[in-house]
Amino acid sequence: MFHRTILFALKSGIALDRVRIARESLQRLIESMPGVDHLAVVHNVASDHQGYNLALFSGFETKTAAEIFFRHPEYRRVWQQELAPLVDRHLTADGESDVG
Repeated sequence: MFHRTILFALKSGIALDRVRIARESLQRLIESMPGVDHLAVVHNVASDHQGYNLALFSGFETKTAAEIFFRHPEYRRVWQQELAPLVDRHLTADGESDVG
């Protein structure tokens, strides 16, 4: 299992409706993309979030499946059109495990 977590620091003043639409668009990708085990987009409720207020937690069958997902035109469209305009900065963490 390959895992990727992306933390997003949203720009100030972004309407919650825009965040909701971007979250839903990301979550819908799991329905159409092969190799995705799980995908969750949540508000970061950690007490020490350092300004990263949105998190994408994802798991893939393999690292290759993750690479395909994040290069896929539909993911790139969601990122460019719906998420990137809301994001001030982001941070990515990757890892592999023997169990899901």
